[in-house]
Amino acid sequence: MLIADSDEHLRQLLYSALLAVDVFADCVANVPDALQKIREEPYGVILVDVGLPGGNAEEIVTAIAQVRYARRPVVLVLASNPAAARSLDVDIVQIVLRKPLALRQTVELIRSCVHSASGAIAEEEDGDGDHAIS
Repeated sequence: MLIADSDEHLRQLLYSALLAVDVFADCVANVPDALQKIREEPYGVILVDVGLPGGNAEEIVTAIAQVRYARRPVVLVLASNPAAARSLDVDIVQIVLRKPLALRQTVELIRSCVHSASGAIAEEEDGDGDHAIS
């Protein structure tokens, strides 16, 4: 999965908590880095802060729509004010989470999304389905 949030403490907290439940994540702190990662890696789940510096969340959502994923990733948006996420494409953004996050519930939600995404990808593969999902 990809965690795109400018709050270093939150990124580290989520990364560690997810690693503890066997979910592997890449972390970025700004829009340009998020865009680069999205174009390079087929993420199953992407978590984006609506206030990410270096651009806006809409650019990231647009990039997700343009990248050719075998199956579109689950996109979660973090917002201190959920109204800030209203302009984002509802065909791409599945979940809006209000900051501050409840860590345990957020990790369980992400874990569930990652497992759903990896299960869907495994069903689509003709091979052994032995691919790592992030």
